[in-house]
Amino acid sequence: MTNTEKTNLLTASKVCNKLDISSRTLDNWYKFYNNSELEKPDNMPVLPEYEQTTPRAPRYWKPEDIKQLKKFKEWVPKGRHGVMGRINEMYWPKSKRKSETD
Repeated sequence: MTNTEKTNLLTASKVCNKLDISSRTLDNWYKFYNNSELEKPDNMPVLPEYEQTTPRAPRYWKPEDIKQLKKFKEWVPKGRHGVMGRINEMYWPKSKRKSETD
């Protein structure tokens, strides 16, 4: 990807600023969305694909992807009992996590 191509794209930081979310939230959305082992609701909006040259390189989104990301943000159930609870709780202290039987 050339520098000229990059100037038209949005970094994760810019996407997060536009959506008023943290970078961890954005990461969690994609972890949940791409995890084939988790059951997904039928009404779940599509997350747009981003461009990334290597696994640790910056991610880039097209400006028109913001609309899809906003739809996803509006859809995401809130709280620990939402569809993404298991992804989010990976970052909580063990004492705050649900047991596997919950």
